[in-house]
Order: sequence, then structure tokens, then C-alpha cells
Amino acid sequence: MSEDFFEDKIEMKPKNTSEIKDIVIAWLGISLCFALVLGGYNLFNLSNFNDFSIITFILFLVVSLVVTGTAFILHELAHKYAGIYYGAKAKFVKWNGPLYFAVFFAFIFGFVFVAPGAVYIFGKRLSVKENGITSAVGPITNIILAGIFVLLASIITTQSTIVGMILSLGILINLWISFFNLLPFGPLDGKAIFLWSPFLWVILMAISIGGYLLFSGII
Repeated sequence: MSEDFFEDKIEMKPKNTSEIKDIVIAWLGISLCFALVLGGYNLFNLSNFNDFSIITFILFLVVSLVVTGTAFILHELAHKYAGIYYGAKAKFVKWNGPLYFAVFFAFIFGFVFVAPGAVYIFGKRLSVKENGITSAVGPITNIILAGIFVLLASIITTQSTIVGMILSLGILINLWISFFNLLPFGPLDGKAIFLWSPFLWVILMAISIGGYLLFSGII
């Protein structure tokens, strides 16, 4: 997710926080959300709490940490360095409110709300095209990563439960993060992409939705 601060023609800089600290906290928070969802630990599925196993939960958490460590962090770094490429400054800042909401939403409804923060682009006004490209590289990174996990899953044969989960969830989590960020409203990437190139937005959204439905076994 990227955030362009020049829609109102006012240059604004992000708050002075540690970028690495913000990325790590956001990564841990999103990993916790996916672990809760993967384990089915939500208030609409209370029966799972009766069979709760700390070992199983730790397994889900470890897998989530590994997968989101690539899916989320590389997504944000793609935004950051695209912004820098176009001559702007860029910094990731976590959003405390949405991050807390994401954990709450995962625990209550079993749904991952992927908005723990954003890369703030500042120091230069980006054109509609530059902003669209800077926004698009995030979901594109996730789609490429999903493709890499598909390739790895096709060539790696293993009896390891953890490796198998990492490969399969590497596909699904990347496609989910891509889909969520492509929603065309608010600070999400989809809005800037759609304003620049509706055609590219449709292509990326179709790949994300189609891929998720296919590899999740829904279709």
C-alpha cells in the first residue's frame, strides 16, 4: 500500500518514527491475523477453541511469519523504491488503529484486513502515471511471488508439513494481499492504479481473484 500526499497540493511528511520498527510491528501484526484465520480461531467458530493447541497455533504463526515476511515486506519495499526511482522520498509508517482493527477483525470474523500501514511518498509531486506505477508495483510483486511459490510447489516434493504449508499459503496469501490492495478506494493501491490505467487494474484484479479461487480449490 502506498500513500501519495499531493492530492491537495500540500507537501506533508510522515511522522518521525523508526521505519524498520514500524515494518517489523506491522509484519508481526499481520502474521498474527493470518495465524488466527488459518487456525479458525474466531468467535464464529468457537468449537476450535475447545481443541486449541499451543503447538498448532505456533505452527500457524511460524508459517504466517515466513510467508508474510516475503509477501508484505517485499510489497511495501516495492512501493518505497519505485517512489525513490521517480525522485521522491519514501518511508513506511504503520497505522496503529487499522493494525489493531485488523487483529480484532481476524479474531471476531476470521477475515484478514490488510492495512497495517503504508509507504508515504513525499518530497516530489508524482504524476498520475508515476503514482499509478508506484502503486502497481506492490500487487505485481505479490503476483510474481505467488507465481514463484506455484513453481516451487510443482518441483519440490516433501513430506514436511511446514514446508507444504509454506508453499501452498505462499500462493494464497500473496494473491489475497494483491487482491485486497487492488480494491479501488481509500488509500489502497487500486485507486491510483485505476485512475492511471483501468485496463491494467482489470488485468491485475482478474489474476488475483482467479488465482485465489483456483488455488484455494473454490473453483
